[in-house]
Amino acid sequence: MNNSALSFADNANMFPYAEHMVPRGDGHLYVREYAGTGPTFVLMHGFPDNLHTYDRLIPLLSGKHVITFDFLGWGGSEKPANYAYTSKNQEEELNAIVEFLHIEQIIPVAHDASGPVAINWSLDHPERVSSLVLLNTYYGDAPTLRFPEFISLFADPTYASLAEAIAQDPNIILWLLNWQGSHFGEGGVDPETLLSIVWPQFAHVPSTFPPLYESYTRSPCNIASGYSTRPTTQSI
Repeated sequence: MNNSALSFADNANMFPYAEHMVPRGDGHLYVREYAGTGPTFVLMHGFPDNLHTYDRLIPLLSGKHVITFDFLGWGGSEKPANYAYTSKNQEEELNAIVEFLHIEQIIPVAHDASGPVAINWSLDHPERVSSLVLLNTYYGDAPTLRFPEFISLFADPTYASLAEAIAQDPNIILWLLNWQGSHFGEGGVDPETLLSIVWPQFAHVPSTFPPLYESYTRSPCNIASGYSTRPTTQSI
């Protein structure tokens, strides 16, 4: 698939992009490609959001080659059952996109939980990374790391039974997202804007919630994935 479409940024300007469905394992990744000069900005979303978290940034990168995409399980990407939604697999998803689009030099831009993905991929492919941009993220055993409450609920094994019960009721999930959004709003983010980005992927079938649940319950393992490369990261 490689169709033309139009994206509407916050200022209502229209920016053309090409769409791709990139194969990866048993699923396909939804990718938007904005034409321009390189090196290529590859914008990676955090969780529980999707590529729309960068809609307001796209106009500021006009004229640059920009890639946005949804990780498997999120947004417009497929949500295969029995897929391991791990940080390591997300590195492979990033690699699948870079290879599919034949991109030589990239600037990974990572937010939130995609930080370890961008860092590890950059360490594995230093010759292809022009710069690395990290936004509100973490790596390894960061001493100041504190997850938002919504994530902590599912990531903490202490609350595993409670989290599993909550996972069965979409109304509770919606309430939790609203509650967490209101707290993000205290930092200057409009909670309605946040929810409009996040909620549709949970309401649709198949839902993003199973991937989210698995990703969050794997959070300690994903964080630990940065331990072995920490000496290397200190040198870059």
